[in-house]
Amino acid sequence: MLCDCHVHIVGPIGDCPQVANRTYIADLAPVETLARLGMERGFTRFVIVQPSFYGTDNSCTMEAVKSMGRSARAIVVIDEKNSDAELDAMRRDGACGVRLNLATAGVSDPVASGRFLRSAVERIRPLGWHVQLNTEPGIIAALKKEFDSLPVMVVFDHFGG
Repeated sequence: MLCDCHVHIVGPIGDCPQVANRTYIADLAPVETLARLGMERGFTRFVIVQPSFYGTDNSCTMEAVKSMGRSARAIVVIDEKNSDAELDAMRRDGACGVRLNLATAGVSDPVASGRFLRSAVERIRPLGWHVQLNTEPGIIAALKKEFDSLPVMVVFDHFGG
């Protein structure tokens, strides 16, 4: 069984609007293409990661996971505006982790990064999720002891910067 553990779905901008402060405009990458190319290459499982250009609107990512059924899981991006009920609904629909886009947001201060991390962990721990970090090596080094003591799994995407 093969699993692609980090893919993004990009829907039409009219259906899946991208945030105004994005660092780039992504090309269309629909779930149908992922399913077709994945099957052609022997992949049967996918982890669909919320890209930074959607901010905290996880609708495109979650719709893709729903359409793929049990073969896909989601890593979502949240903030304090997401209710516990919303998080639980995303968990039921296939979310299994939360992504902190520190690098994309320009967060390079270890103290601020630690605050974001602790806040996210507090929200996701009851859900059984992991936290996924998009950050730079200096932040990883500065927070190493904190990572060791967290009650959830930590994943570094993009090779830890």
